[in-house]
Amino acid sequence: MKNSDDDSRRLVRIERATGIDRKELRIYLEKMEANELIESLDSGKKGRGGHPIICWNITESGRMWRSDLGRFIQLGQRLEFYPESFFYLPSDGF
Repeated sequence: MKNSDDDSRRLVRIERATGIDRKELRIYLEKMEANELIESLDSGKKGRGGHPIICWNITESGRMWRSDLGRFIQLGQRLEFYPESFFYLPSDGF
């Protein structure tokens, strides 16, 4: 039960952070997988409604893109395009 709660919290956190609901998020995850930025792993378990529970892992090329995006965001913060708190959720308590 604890693991299920953690997974639900993670999905809600992703939705809050991106402003994307789960149905849209799946479309984006599939597109990123098609471009080899992430890979899907079927857990073999079924969720609500009988849907398979899929885990997503970032690939090496995805890590490079993530790193590049992170540096671009940091540059935007240094140039004062974004306040430092812009990319954090209230629950992060930075």
